[in-house]
Amino acid sequence: MKTRELLHKKLPLVGLVLALSFFVMSMASSTSVDDIEKVAGKVSARIEKRLAVLDGYIRLAMETPEDEFILPGGIPEDMVIYRYVNDSLQSWSNQFGIMNDDISSKIYFQRLSAFNRRISSPLLDITGEYSYMNLGLKWYVVKAVNSTHNDKVIAGLEIKNALIDDISGNDNGVNRRLRLPGKYSVLPLNNSGGSAVTIGGSPMFKVLYDPGQMNPFFDNSMLRWIALALFAAVTVLFLVGHRTLRVYASVIVTLTILYVMAYLWGEQMNGTHSLFSPTVYADGQFFFSLGALIVTNTYITLLFFCIYLVKGRLTQLQMRNKKRRRIKMAISILAASASIAALCAYIHLTLTSLILNSNISLELYRWSEHIVFTAMVYLSYTGLALCLPLTLQLMRPAIREFTGKKLNFLSRKPLIIFFFLTAAYFTITSSALGFRKEQDRVMVWANRLAIDRDLSLEVQLRNIEEDIASDQLISSLASMDNTSVMILNRVAQYYLNRIRQSYDISIHVFRDGDKAAQPFMNIALEHGEPIAEGSRFYFIDYGNGNTCYMGLFMYYKHGTGLTRVFLQIEPDSNKEGRGYYRILGHFAKPGDVNIPPYYSYAKYNRGRLASYKGTYPYPNKYAFDFGQDDDYAVNRTKKHTHFIKRISDEELIVISRPQRNIMTFCVAFSYLFLILMLFTMLLTSGKKRTKAFKNNYFKTKINTILFVSSFLILASMTAVSIIFVYQRNESNMFGMMASRITTVQTLLESYTRHTRDWQELLSTDFDAELDNIGNIIKSDISLFTPGGKVFRSTTPEVFEKHLMGSRIKEKAFYNIRNLNQRFYINKEKIADYSFWSLYAPLLNDKGEIIAIISIPYTGSSYDFRREALFHAALLINLFLLLLIVSLLFTTREVNAMFAPLLEIGRKMNRTDIHNLEFIEYDRDDEISSLVDAYNRMVKDLADSTKQLAQAERDKAWSQMARQVAHEIKNPLTPIKLEIQRLIRLKQNNNPKWEEKFDKVASVVLEHIDILSDTANEFSTFAKLYNEAPVLLDLDKILKDQLVIFDNKENIRISYIGMEHAYAMAPKPQLIRVFVNLITNAIQAVEIQQKESAGNDGETAAGHVLICLRNSTRDGYYDIVFDDSGPGVKEENLGKLFTPNFTTKTSGTGLGLAICHNIIEKCEGEIRYQKSFALGGASFVVTIPKHSGQIG
Repeated sequence: MKTRELLHKKLPLVGLVLALSFFVMSMASSTSVDDIEKVAGKVSARIEKRLAVLDGYIRLAMETPEDEFILPGGIPEDMVIYRYVNDSLQSWSNQFGIMNDDISSKIYFQRLSAFNRRISSPLLDITGEYSYMNLGLKWYVVKAVNSTHNDKVIAGLEIKNALIDDISGNDNGVNRRLRLPGKYSVLPLNNSGGSAVTIGGSPMFKVLYDPGQMNPFFDNSMLRWIALALFAAVTVLFLVGHRTLRVYASVIVTLTILYVMAYLWGEQMNGTHSLFSPTVYADGQFFFSLGALIVTNTYITLLFFCIYLVKGRLTQLQMRNKKRRRIKMAISILAASASIAALCAYIHLTLTSLILNSNISLELYRWSEHIVFTAMVYLSYTGLALCLPLTLQLMRPAIREFTGKKLNFLSRKPLIIFFFLTAAYFTITSSALGFRKEQDRVMVWANRLAIDRDLSLEVQLRNIEEDIASDQLISSLASMDNTSVMILNRVAQYYLNRIRQSYDISIHVFRDGDKAAQPFMNIALEHGEPIAEGSRFYFIDYGNGNTCYMGLFMYYKHGTGLTRVFLQIEPDSNKEGRGYYRILGHFAKPGDVNIPPYYSYAKYNRGRLASYKGTYPYPNKYAFDFGQDDDYAVNRTKKHTHFIKRISDEELIVISRPQRNIMTFCVAFSYLFLILMLFTMLLTSGKKRTKAFKNNYFKTKINTILFVSSFLILASMTAVSIIFVYQRNESNMFGMMASRITTVQTLLESYTRHTRDWQELLSTDFDAELDNIGNIIKSDISLFTPGGKVFRSTTPEVFEKHLMGSRIKEKAFYNIRNLNQRFYINKEKIADYSFWSLYAPLLNDKGEIIAIISIPYTGSSYDFRREALFHAALLINLFLLLLIVSLLFTTREVNAMFAPLLEIGRKMNRTDIHNLEFIEYDRDDEISSLVDAYNRMVKDLADSTKQLAQAERDKAWSQMARQVAHEIKNPLTPIKLEIQRLIRLKQNNNPKWEEKFDKVASVVLEHIDILSDTANEFSTFAKLYNEAPVLLDLDKILKDQLVIFDNKENIRISYIGMEHAYAMAPKPQLIRVFVNLITNAIQAVEIQQKESAGNDGETAAGHVLICLRNSTRDGYYDIVFDDSGPGVKEENLGKLFTPNFTTKTSGTGLGLAICHNIIEKCEGEIRYQKSFALGGASFVVTIPKHSGQIG
C-alpha cells in the first residue's frame, strides 16, 4: 500500500516540483551584463587558485639544484615551467608553443623550412607580475621569477587552446579546470563587449557570451530538456495512478503539447548541438536531425504505453453492450493490427533512413566516435519495439472471446521469443544496410582515387613555369654552391605561396655532368607525363600510390655552364599515415581521399598492377572475378572483401578490407539480445517474484549463492583474459615500436658515427637521406639537439604552427640524457588526439650524443585498439552466455535437489492423513535418508490410521447402540404408560375406556412412526460403506430434487446450473445429501419467517439459492446451498458435522453427520460459510469431476 501511494501520489508530485525547478533555472539564465560579470568573477577566482598552485611549483623549481632536472614527476598539463641558468634553458616541464625560447638576447631564430622571416622569442618581454600572453594557438597567463644565482623561472597557466576549438567544433577551447560555460568564449581586452577577468586587480582578458558556440551537454538548454522529460514522466505517472479515459485524454493532449515544444526547441538548437545538427543525420524537413527522430520515437512510445495503461477501461467499453460486444472486439482487433503494421513500417523505414543518411554506425562490431548517439538510437527503437507486445496484449480479451484461448504476450516465454526476433532484426538490418552504405562510401573513394591529377594545380604551374624559367635571381643562385634552400624560398614565396600548405615543395640543383642528376632525369622521362605539350612540368606516378609533379628548369651561365634545377611538388596525401598527418588528419582536405587504415586499395591499368596502398598483397596481374559489362562488383574471398570499380576499359580500382566472420555478427546479436533480456526481467518481476522468494527461501538462497559464485568466477576469468589480451597487444605494440625506433636509430647512426656536433647534420645530403628514411618507414622523423631543441623535421609544419613545442618532451629528455636509456617510448597528446612518440639518442664513435631522434607512432598498420575492443567484447559476451548457462544449470540442479522435499510438501498438502503416498527416490545421498524417513512415517501413519479408524468405528457403533437404545426407549415408555392406563380403565369397567382407546391408539401409532424413522436413519448410516458409486449427472439430479420442493408458499427456490457436470458417487446417498441440505435450508427460512412475522401474521418472502459451478480447486465442482435464514451461531460451528447434534426441537442429529460421511466417501468435502448473497447459511459441497459421459 505504501509503494502504491508513493507511486501514485508522492512520486508524481516530487517529479513535478523537480520539473518546475529545472524549467525555472533554465529560463532564469540570461546574458545580461550582470551575468557575464558574475561568470568573469568566478573565472578570476578559479585562475587565482590555479596560480597559487603554480606558485608552489615555481618555488620547487627555484629550490632544485642547478645540475638537476626540475620536477621529474611532472606538473599538471595546463601549466608550463621553464628554468634558465645563466640565460640558457636548463630544464622544463611542459612547453610553450614557440620556436625560439632563447632569452639571452634579442636574437632571431631561423624557421625549420625557412619559408618566413625570422622571429624573436616572446619570452623576453615577460615580467615579474602575472600578465596575459597570446602565443597564437595557446593563450597563457605568465610571469618570470629571478633568483640571486642567475637563475630564472618562467611559468605560465594555459587559458585557451584554439586547436581544440578548431578540431572539436563543440568546445570553446578554454582550460577545462576554469569551468567556463560552453556559450562563453575568451577574447583579448581590445575586443568590444564582454567583462574583463582580473588577476590582482589587473585585467587580463575578456569573457564574452557567444551564442554561436556549440552547446555542451549540460548547459541551460539541457536543464530545459531535463524539465521537459520530467514533465512527460510525471504525466505518465499520473495516468498510472488514475487510469480513467478522461485522464487518458488529458494525458495525450499534454504529451502532444510537450512533443511540439520539444520539436520546436530542437529546431531552435539546429546547428548549435550535434544531436540537432544535420551533419549527423537529416532526412527531409520533418526529420531534420537525429534529435528530431529520437523525440518523435519517444512520443510514439509514450502514446502506445498510455493506451496500454487504460486497457482495462477499454475492455469495459467493449463488454458494456453484450449484443454488440463481438463487433466491438472485432473492430479492436482490426485497429490493433493496423497499429502494429503501421508501427512496424515506421520502425523499418526510419531505421533504414537513419542508417543510410547518417554517419552513425549501428553495427556494434564497429567502433564509432558517435557511440553515445548509437546507444540513444538503440534505446529509442527498443522502446518502439516494446510497443508491439503491449499492443498484442490489448488484443487478449478479443482473442479469448473468439478463440477461447488465454494468451499472455507479456509472459517470459513470449517476450524471450520477441526479443530474440528483435535482436535478429536489428543485427541483420544494421549489417545489410551498413554494407550497402559502405558500398556507397567505397564508390566515392574509388571515384576520387581515379583522379590522380590536380587540374587546378596544373593550370597554375602552366602559368608560372615561364616566369620561373626567366627568373634572373634563380638563375644566379643556381650557379652558386649550397643555394637550394634560397631557391626554394624564392619559388615558394613568389610563385607557389597559395599551395605550400597542401603540397611539399623541394628543390634539387645539379651542375652539368653531375651523375646524381641522372635518377631525377630517369624518373621524369620514364615515369613522367608532361602536363601539357611542351611543358617543363611532368606528372609522375611512382606506382605505389604516390604521385608528384616535377619541373625541370635549365639555366646557363658563362663560367659555370649548364645547371639543372628540379622542382618537386608532392601532395601531403603522400604522407598519409606517416605520423603527424595521420594524427591531425592534416591530409584530409576537401577533395582528398581519407581511407581508414584497415582498407587497402590498388589500381590496375590494362590488367597490370599500376599502384597500390595498404597491407593486402595484390597480384601483379588482375585476378578478380568481374564481368566484362559490369561497372561495379563485390568479390568475397576467404579472408577479404573486395570492392571493384571499373573506371574505363583499361583501368580498374580495387578497394579491399578484411572479411567479417560469423562470430562478429554473433557477438553483435548476442549483445542486443542480452540487453533486451534485461527488459524481460524488469517486466516479469514484481509481487510474484517476492512471493516466490518467500515460499522458496532456501532454494532461492542457494541459487543466489551459486549464481554470485559463478558470476565472481566468470567475471574474474573474463577480467584476467581481457587484461591478458590488453597486455599482449600492448607488449606486441611496444615490440613493434621498439623495433621501429631501433631501425631508424641504426640507419641514422651510420651518418653520425664520425660526427662531432649536431650542426654537421644540417647538410643537404643528410636532409635527403632523412626524407628517404621517412618515406621507407612511412613515418615522420624529428631531430633534437643534445640540449633538447628541435633542429630538423620531415614535417616542420607541426612545430612552426605551434602544434608541438620546439623542445623535446621533458620525460624523454630526462630518461635519455640523465638515465642514459637506449630508447624511450612516451604517450603524448596534441589537442584531443593521443599518440606514441619514440625517442632514441644518435651516438658517434666516441659514445657522445649527437642528436635525439623522435618519430610518432599511430599503429595504423595494425589496429591494436580495434583488436583489443573486439576481444574484450567477445570475452564479455562469452562471459554473459556462460553466466546464463551456469544459472540455468545451477537452477536445474537445485530444483532437482529440492524436488523430493517439494514432493513431500505437495503430497501432504494435496491429501489428508488417510491418503498419504510414498515417494520414489532412487539416489543414495543426503536426501534419500529424509525420503526413507518420510516413507516410514507414511507406513506407520497408515497402520496407526487403520487401528485408530477401527477403534473409532467400534466406539461409534457402541455410541450408536446406546443411541439406538435411547431412541427406542423414549417412545416405548409413553406407549407402555398409555396401554397400562387403558387396561386399568377396562378392568374398572370405566365407560370412557373406549373413548380413551382411540386417543391411545393415535399416540401409539405416532411413536411407532418415530421408531420406524429412527430405524431407517440408523440403517442408512450403517449402509454408508456398502453402496457402489456410479456415474451421475449432477445438474439432472439437482433439477429432479427441486421438483419435490417447488411447492412452498412465500419461499422462492432458485437454481443456477451447468451442463455436462459428471461425478462418481453412490446415487441414493448423494440424493440424500442434497435433500437433507435443501430441507435444512427451507426449515431455516421458515424459522426466520416465524420469528420475523408481524402482528398481522404476514411473513417476509424467503429465498433459497442452489448453484452448481466449477470449483476454485482444479478438478472439482462446487454445489452451493444458500438460504436467507438466520444462519448458524458461531458457538455451534464446531459441532455442525458431529453425530447427535441438532438445533431443532425434534430429530436425531445425524443428518449433517451422515452428509459429511457420504461426501468424504466420494473424496469430496462439505463446509459451512456465511452466505454473502442471501445473508443466511451457505453449505458448499465440493465433489471431484469425472470426464466420462452417461450413455
